[in-house]
Amino acid sequence: MAHLVDVYVGRQPIFDKEMKLFAYELLFRGNDKDNQAVILGGDQASAQVMLNAFGDIGLRDVVGEQKAFINFTEGLLNPDYESFFPRKHIVIEVLEDVEVTPQLIHCLGMLRDKGFTIALDDYVFNPELKVLEDFADIIKVDILQVGAKDLIEHSAKLKAKGIKLLAEKVENCNQFEYCKKLGFDYFQGYFFAKPKIIAGKRLPTNKLGVLSLLKNVYDPDVDMRRLSEIISQDVSLSQKLLKFASETNRNGFEVNSIHDAVMRFGLERLKSWTSMLVLSGMDDKPVELFKTALTRAKFCELAGGKIKGFSVDTYFTAGLFSSLDAIMDSDMEELLERLSLSATMRDALLNHEGNLGYALKIVKGIEQGSTEFDVPEGLSAIELSNLYLKAMQFSEEVSF
Repeated sequence: MAHLVDVYVGRQPIFDKEMKLFAYELLFRGNDKDNQAVILGGDQASAQVMLNAFGDIGLRDVVGEQKAFINFTEGLLNPDYESFFPRKHIVIEVLEDVEVTPQLIHCLGMLRDKGFTIALDDYVFNPELKVLEDFADIIKVDILQVGAKDLIEHSAKLKAKGIKLLAEKVENCNQFEYCKKLGFDYFQGYFFAKPKIIAGKRLPTNKLGVLSLLKNVYDPDVDMRRLSEIISQDVSLSQKLLKFASETNRNGFEVNSIHDAVMRFGLERLKSWTSMLVLSGMDDKPVELFKTALTRAKFCELAGGKIKGFSVDTYFTAGLFSSLDAIMDSDMEELLERLSLSATMRDALLNHEGNLGYALKIVKGIEQGSTEFDVPEGLSAIELSNLYLKAMQFSEEVSF
């Protein structure tokens, strides 16, 4: 039996003026002993919070019927992810260190138009962030970082705009009463409660399963039945999908099979969910490693269409699996012995033999800035460079 992995989510309550529970903020925690933030890449930490809450512990078990405030880095504000998030049950917290760019403004506008609730986190009335006020439903003010004069002045202006105010870092009764008089709507801090750690268990992530799902979910000729088969063959993926499907099932429909869940989920949500699995780090791997694998895969597919000898799907698979040893932390030869790959594929991956190996040798050479490979007939060095740029663009467009 697979060893279960412990998962944790920090949860701190948010109250209204009458001291009634309004929502919870969910925080990344790496264990059940150190109740404090762990230094981890922002995208990865937020993705793990969401996967732990939605697909492992269960959002209802974490927050009940309350809303969940979740920190979003700029990377996660991409509207491509929006189908993953249950808009009625989360509040998107835009972090205070975000850089205001046209892309950020565009993303916030799209998310707001689609009905998401947006909060600005740890707001200290920085003039550079003022433009974000137009997209905010709630502004969380760090009252320990803002002087009394600014607190009075700016809270009045924000209330006049119809923005709800949330006082953060409330540590005593006097601060609570003072902020209430200023018109604050919600309150959070150690005066009410410290974060509580919610623990759960999950099956370990099957890296091969996620890699296969990633390949197929972004295939232009995607086959939903094939996606169902991939998920069905992996207990961990099946459990995560069914758990998340139940968390977002507010219409009471019955799910009788993995394929039923896949069809209910829909392709766009499956893409977002798969990207979240990758973005969460596959427990221990950087996103760039998967981007390299996808770039190689797409390049081999494009070049393979010219080189011939195999289907473009086979070329894609060769490129995708060329990074498998790094992803799986295993010797490639030992790894391939456990996979049902053809001898031709094995020879290509191990020794760069045949047409498949030829494509791999080219893409690895381009990565290293080398030109020590023969240019395929019908292609020039410039065309190969263009194919590589297209492959890089493809890997960037896949939303990690």
